[in-house]
Amino acid sequence: MIRLSILSLCSVLGAASVYAQTPVAEPAPGMQLVGETVMDRPSSWYQFERHMLDSADGKRHYRIDISIPRAPAPAGGYPVLYMLDGNAAMATLQDDDLAKLANSGHPPVLVAIGYDVPTRNDVVSRAFDYTPPTYENGQRVHQEDDRGRAGGGADIFLDYIQSVIQPLVKSRTAVNSRKEMLWGHSYGGLFTLHTLFTRPAAFARYVAGDPSAWWNDGVLVREWQAFDAKQAAGKAVAVFVGTKPRDPNRPMPNLPRAKPGQAPVENPRAIIGDMAEGLRQGGANVTYETFPQHGHGEMIRVSLERALDIATQP
Repeated sequence: MIRLSILSLCSVLGAASVYAQTPVAEPAPGMQLVGETVMDRPSSWYQFERHMLDSADGKRHYRIDISIPRAPAPAGGYPVLYMLDGNAAMATLQDDDLAKLANSGHPPVLVAIGYDVPTRNDVVSRAFDYTPPTYENGQRVHQEDDRGRAGGGADIFLDYIQSVIQPLVKSRTAVNSRKEMLWGHSYGGLFTLHTLFTRPAAFARYVAGDPSAWWNDGVLVREWQAFDAKQAAGKAVAVFVGTKPRDPNRPMPNLPRAKPGQAPVENPRAIIGDMAEGLRQGGANVTYETFPQHGHGEMIRVSLERALDIATQP
């Protein structure tokens, strides 16, 4: 009996050793659980509220987290920072960020536009909401990303922000409409620049972190080429790009192909700086910065920190 027990114990320990040595798979990008955020802790600087909304077609479900400064609103109303990928943004924010905003003298309202999921992103809804549509011969073309997720709903989503989310925020607190700002990272950065190039009056300030300008053969590049930069005159535009070499094990996204009758489009990331310079020449107040020490995923924190700083500027 003793021998059998020892053998059994050895078998259990051996199996445990094998399991301990088996690496745990990392969650796919965007699928990490959010967990506790600043909203779940008492704050001396901000008061929080959450609103659950549905898209007009009922297919996408939004979580709108509004953080309102406890300091009285200025005469013209608070500035507002609208943050795309709201779940990930709230998971990225820290208590020290809120304290810094509160002590800036110009604390903004923070509006996290997220999805009703426990993870950092709803990757299917995000792919649709954040990517620009493509038209051929006046007809919208069906689009999918490299994982088969439908895209091209950016204009529908922008309509929703302007007709539902912005009025909701203005019903909850005093807002300075001349100081509304949009921030987004990756697909969110793509959406931010798409908004600037198609409806520049939608916001006064735009911050794009590592925008996915390669989407759908560089449709954003085409939008930029058709955009009159003078329409952005007076806007504050900031673009932050991580240039750390890409992990060789990760496949590259599909880069733009030339369209019939059009000149070839270069690597869109390489011409984001040209976009920034063109906007500057058109009269926008432009900040463009590259970060060789940071990769794409790291840029969410970097660009959000910069957005928070810009949001507090008079």
